[in-house]
Amino acid sequence: MRLRNMSVFLSAFFFAAALLFAQNVMAIEPGQVTPEEGEKIIQQKKDLVIIDVRNPNEYVVKHYPGALNIPVNELEARLSEVPAGKPVLLYCVRGVRAGRSYEILKEKRPDIEELYYIKGEPILTR
Repeated sequence: MRLRNMSVFLSAFFFAAALLFAQNVMAIEPGQVTPEEGEKIIQQKKDLVIIDVRNPNEYVVKHYPGALNIPVNELEARLSEVPAGKPVLLYCVRGVRAGRSYEILKEKRPDIEELYYIKGEPILTR
């Protein structure tokens, strides 16, 4: 009987641990949106500021119409170019540079209340 109880306990423990691990792995970071959610934000937010944080040579190939090009490595020096009081959406190729840019803006520009970044490849169909 004791062995059966221990087996049930261990099974329940490992199941709970696996659930917690899965939740942490799949947790979405603050401000992070999928490419599809990014498209919805672009369509719904009329005064949205879109910032392409890729290098200029990437920006010229294809970008969202009207997007500002402020590469992540220039962002801190160009913080004043990001308007306050408007929602901001950041993007790059996969979301790494956009995530870094999000962290910079969160720290240096707390006046930007609505801040998002696309994690994943943006849908540049326009």
